[in-house]
This record gives sequence, structure tokens and C-alpha cells, in this order.
Amino acid sequence: MVKQLLLSLLIGGSYFSTLVAQTSVELSIQHKFDNSNFATEQPYVDENNRIVLINKLQYHISNIELLHDRGISTVLNDSYILVDGEQETYNLGTIPENIQEFEQINFNLGIDAFANSSTPASYHTGHALADMSAYSTQEQSYIFITIEGMVDTDNNNIPDKAFSLRATGDQLLREVSVQSPSNSENNALKIQVTANVANWLKDIDLEQVGAQENSSFTNEQLCDNTNDKSVFSKFATTNITTLVSPQNHIHIDSRLFNAPTIHYKFYTTELLDMTITNASGSYFIQRFDLEPDGDFYISDNLASGLYIVVFTSPKGIRQCKRFVVRN
Repeated sequence: MVKQLLLSLLIGGSYFSTLVAQTSVELSIQHKFDNSNFATEQPYVDENNRIVLINKLQYHISNIELLHDRGISTVLNDSYILVDGEQETYNLGTIPENIQEFEQINFNLGIDAFANSSTPASYHTGHALADMSAYSTQEQSYIFITIEGMVDTDNNNIPDKAFSLRATGDQLLREVSVQSPSNSENNALKIQVTANVANWLKDIDLEQVGAQENSSFTNEQLCDNTNDKSVFSKFATTNITTLVSPQNHIHIDSRLFNAPTIHYKFYTTELLDMTITNASGSYFIQRFDLEPDGDFYISDNLASGLYIVVFTSPKGIRQCKRFVVRN
């Protein structure tokens, strides 16, 4: 009886130790556009000095492997994540290892061939692969990366031409490795990486893209840039210039219905340029070398419609705001 009791205690103690040894894992992806914090509907300057506005960023990552404690490998089973550019944190679940020092994360950009041969109907609601909007019926493939938006084609600082890159096909799967040293605390590990969206678009002429949902040369270039241009890197905590600051402020005072006032305050020492236009481009105002804190009174009587004001600086786009005039 005593032996059985001791055996039960040993087994129970081992089981308890296994429970304690588990580590919860969280992935944090900080999206950037060059040195600016990334946000959809926010204009940026690309490598060709054109204004680019991205209204959708979405991509799949899969087959996640963690390297820790001097090269120990832990593979996360069924690890599929549909990443959205507007979301930073993703819960990867719990693993039966007591991680002390984390070293590197490996994953695929895209969906492995086996899972890519399935369809969203094969998965339960809530699974990352059950989202029909991230699947291409015409290509019979999940969409590995989606980047959609507008680009300025006439140098007036207003994005005017739409582009849509939706990369599909097994051949576009890319393997990614990011060294991101960190320590586990209280059986919880937070992996932090940076994704530079601008690097995905390097050497791609957005003016000529149009709409591409396929594995064409352009989408292949997009996927190649993942590693060739180092889209993913160690989480950057210093020496980052935040051009798009959440503290920057633009307020449209529309009490004078057809001649609104623009109040603005930017946390910078740079002088700003300002452009105001309507959706069709038929109305255009531009002012240069404005102080970063001030008011602009529109003296014209504006016609009803949608307008956009864009503030820029020598280092790139600062911020924009849309407003509506109703007569």
C-alpha cells in the first residue's frame, strides 16, 4: 500500500511538474513603413518619391518553429496565423517546454502545399484557414500576401490609381528566420519582430500593377522581397523616427459649411507643406513652409463633396484627413 501511494505521488508530481513547465507564447509584430509606424489609410512616400496609401495589408504565416535554450527546437503544430496590418499581437498557445532563453523564430510566409490543397470549408469557424476572404477561388490557393491601395501617378501628392497585389500559389511560399533574443518570464514568452511593409514593395512599379491575384512575376517579386529586402527583423526599440505620430492632430471645423477651417498641430520642428484636393482632383490648393502648429482658413466657397488634406515634411508624409462639404 505504501509503495502504491509513493508511486501515485511520484506520478502525480511528474504530471504537476509537466503542467508547471508549460510556457504560453505570444507573437508581437510591429508593422513599419520605412521608419514610420504603419497604419492603413495613411499615406507614405515610396522609394520613387511617390505618395502611397495602403488600405489593406494581410498575410499568412505557418509552420512556426521556436529555437530556444541553445538551439532546442519546438515546432508549433497546426500553427497558421492570418496576420492583419492593423493587429499587433497573436496568441500562439501553450507549449510543453519551460523556455528560459528564446533565440529565434522560423516560419513560412504563406501556406504549406498540403494545407494549400484544402479550402476554407475544411476548417471550423475561427480557424485562420477558414477565412474565405483570404482564399482565391480562381487560383485554387490561399492568398499568401495581400497589399492593396492607391499610388500617386501625377506628382500632386494625392494617390489616384488603385493597385492590388494578391500573391497565390505553392511556388510563392517563403521560409523566414528572425533572431529575436528574449527571456521567458513567469512561464510566458513574448516574441517581438518588426515587419517593414515598404521593403515588400521594393523594385515594384505600383503604377503598372493594376489588380493581380496570381503567381505572376510581380507577385513573385513581392514574395522574394520578404527575404531579399529583409522585411522581417528583430523588434526595433531604439532609433526609430515616428513620422506618423498618434499625437499629431488635424481638426476640420465645418461650422462655416462651404469654407471650413483646418486646425493642425504636429510634434516636429520641421516646416510642413499642405495640399488640399477633392476626390476628382478638380480642386487644388497647396501651401508651403507652414509652421507645425497653426490654422488654415479656406477662403473659397467649396462645392459639396469629399476632400482630403495632406501634410508633408522633408522626411516624408506626416498625416492626412478626409472631410466632407455639404451645401
